[in-house]
Formats: sequence, structure tokens, C-alpha cells
Amino acid sequence: MRISLEEAVELIKKNIITKQCENIFIGDGLGRVLSDDIYAVVDNPPFNRSPYDGYALKAKYTSGIFKVIGVNYAGKPSVCKISDKEAVKIMTGAFIPDGADCVVPQEATDRGNEYVTVFDKYNPKDNFIEQGEDFRKGSILLRKNTKLGAAEMALTVAGGVDRMNVYPRLKTAVISTGNEIVKPDRNLELGQIYDTNMIYTSARLTELGCSVLYKDSVGDDTETIGEAIRKASENSDLVVTTGGVSVGEKDLLHEAVKDIGAEIIFHGVDMKPGMPTMLAVLNKKTVVLSLSGNPFAAAVGLEVIGRYIISAISGDMSILPKRREVVLNNGFEKSSKSRRFIKGVEKDGRVTIQSSQGNGSMKSTVGCNCFVDIPAGSKNLSAGDKAVVLLV
Repeated sequence: MRISLEEAVELIKKNIITKQCENIFIGDGLGRVLSDDIYAVVDNPPFNRSPYDGYALKAKYTSGIFKVIGVNYAGKPSVCKISDKEAVKIMTGAFIPDGADCVVPQEATDRGNEYVTVFDKYNPKDNFIEQGEDFRKGSILLRKNTKLGAAEMALTVAGGVDRMNVYPRLKTAVISTGNEIVKPDRNLELGQIYDTNMIYTSARLTELGCSVLYKDSVGDDTETIGEAIRKASENSDLVVTTGGVSVGEKDLLHEAVKDIGAEIIFHGVDMKPGMPTMLAVLNKKTVVLSLSGNPFAAAVGLEVIGRYIISAISGDMSILPKRREVVLNNGFEKSSKSRRFIKGVEKDGRVTIQSSQGNGSMKSTVGCNCFVDIPAGSKNLSAGDKAVVLLV
């Protein structure tokens, strides 16, 4: 019996156990998603520092002649305090000594070593980077659900943080099924097709932050399929299969998962494409998501159901599908008895529906960045109509 997409989501929430978050070193953080806010433990910069090579001194005595009492290099200050009419030769990034309230660039002086002449008048805080100017100790650097890139990682280090809590990175496996599929390094024989589902599903799971640790392609044999799933489940949080999930003579997934003791949570979702999508749990631990063998149907199932599963296992709410209301640039001349998802290209709140909507069409998926969500019972769509899209 088919269920609605909303019912499928509720069953996912009810039957999937969320893993604990991980505490990791910043060097391992690229691509991870924060499960907690990050707070600075130091000011940035942690001291008053110079933006230029020059002289640190008191602005009120400029222009004029100053006695040079030392040199402050970046990381190695030799002078921590100055008095009136004194100056410290200073390098870019170096500590500005107490008492100094400005830095005069060296090109605005005679570059003296014992005494230096400043040619122009300067004001307090000229060329002066104050302690905490970027952020203060205790301030929030990054919010929960932020994905860590190079800039975010550098900011974290600047704030004195070397470890953080992140959502777990799911260990996943991908199994494609079908006697007709072959690897891309082989020549096609009559009736064969290349295994695009393996490539797409593995790549998309990686894009969604998962680690794909196991990949296999198997023929239409119940025992072989079951053994592949069982083997994949040993070290996986999620096993995704493609093909063999409908009701045809060679659609054997439901038998295969039953034979290895998995509990089927649902089989059939009232949506097109992807209607035969199935969810099972093996050994009360590993989730098995079985998708249609049609490429676009598999893509839809992974986006509208798979992302909820990944979120439920990891606890990462940011992975959930993003929806947006848009205006259509063109129409779709087909009524929809069931809920339907079609390919589109979104730009600035407007969507162009792809001309080719075949479930096996690969070319029309290139450039597609959204699926138009058409409610069940809808009539033809026309240019100018409002619609809701799922961003991908």
C-alpha cells in the first residue's frame, strides 16, 4: 500500500536512531557541519598590532623628532612600553607597545635608527589595529549547522578553538542491481546500459556529506542481492540500492531484504517518479533505502526521502530539503493524479521547466538545480503560475 511523502517522513523519524555527535580536531573539519555554536576563547587580534612597517609612537608629538628605543618584530617584541617623544621601530603584524597610539609608515619618516623624524601630523589610532577589533573573546564565531570550509576553519583557529562538535559523517554503501548494467570501462552488448545510477548516487551522497565506503553492482538474483546488502551493512549506517524495487518479474529487492531479516518500514510512496521507493532497517541498525532503477526516479527518491534519512541518522537538520516558492517561465502540459516532481532550472525566483522530462533522460539533468513539486490532482501548469520547488 502506497503512503504519502509526509507519512514516509514520519516513519523515518519514528524508526531511525540518531547517532551521537563527534568531537573532532580542526584539521579534520573540512566539509563537516557544526552541531554546536563556536565561541571565541581569545580576542582577535590578541594584542594591538601594526598594519605596516614603521614607527609606533604618540600621535600628539607629531610631526617631530623621536628617540628610537628598540625594534618590535612580529612574534618577538622587545619593547612593551614607551614614554613621550619615544618611538619603537615596528614591523607589520608586530605588537604595538603600551603608550603608543599610532603607527607612522616608514616612508613618512627619514627612517632613522637612533632618532627618527616624522614629517607629517598623525592622529590617535592612525594605522593602529586594536586588540579585539575583529572579534572579542566570548563572542559567537560560527553558528550551529554551519558547514566548515577553508574560511570557517581559519576563523575558528583565529578564535583559539582547536576542537569542535560536529554531526557524524555517515558511512554509506551503494549497490546497483540489474542484469543489464555494466561498468563504464566495458563495451556495451545488445540490451546493456552503463551503470549511471552507481556514479550518480555515490557522487550525490558524497556531495551531501556522506562517506561512500562500499560500492557493488549485482545481477537480478535474490540471494546475490541479499548477500551484497548484508555485506555492505556490516560497516555502513546507510545502504542505498537502485533498481529491482518495483513489482516486475525481476524486481527482487523486497524479497532480498526480507530473506536477510530486514524489517520493511514502507514500500511505495505516492509520488512520480519514484513510486516504488522502499525503506528497511537491518539488525535494528543499518538503514536500507531502495530506489527505482530509472535515473531520474532514483534522483527524486534520494532527494525527497534520502535527505530525510541522512538528517535523521546524523541529527543534521541543515541537510533537509530546501523549498522555495517561484514563478514559472513556461508551462507543463500534463495533469498529475499523483504528486509529481519534474526537472527545472531556478534563477532569481523564476523557474524554467526542462523540455525533456523522461525518467531515463540524462542530458536534461545537467543544469537542473530544482525539482518542481506538483501536488496530486493538479491540472496543466502555465507560464506565470506560482509553484514550489525543491532545491537540489
